[in-house]
Amino acid sequence: MELPSHRLDPRMLTVWYRSSFVLIAGTLVCTGVAVGLALHFAWPLVIVLGIAAVILIIELIDLAISPRVEYATWRYDVTPTEVDLYHGVLVKKRIIVPLVRVQHVETKQGPLLKASGLAAVRISTAGESFEIPGLAENEAHALRDRVAELARLAKEDL
Repeated sequence: MELPSHRLDPRMLTVWYRSSFVLIAGTLVCTGVAVGLALHFAWPLVIVLGIAAVILIIELIDLAISPRVEYATWRYDVTPTEVDLYHGVLVKKRIIVPLVRVQHVETKQGPLLKASGLAAVRISTAGESFEIPGLAENEAHALRDRVAELARLAKEDL
């Protein structure tokens, strides 16, 4: 079976980078608070700084690798009978969602997606939800409507 052919909007790469920078900034703020507490209560500063350093190194490695690999692997297709998703960094996932199982479809935007003019499409079944994370807003709305219509038609055929 061939991989799905549609890709995410290239601006999603920027969103993932920005998200990583926000995480790193949060870690630095938490480190500052922890250092302040360590100095106030006379805790060993080396332990606090060591833990913070390990966390920051992991976050920097993730920043350097994950967004590019995730963007390169994310693919999706919508056929008259199913939604086909493929993605992953270390573990690649291939998910086939039969349209007859779809209960609802929605678009969503957080602040980073909205600032980039992107939206995510979430497809929900009785058991799980699946998300296509970074599409241009108009493309996301069109995909949401198309999946909803195809799901309706698939249920009528039963």
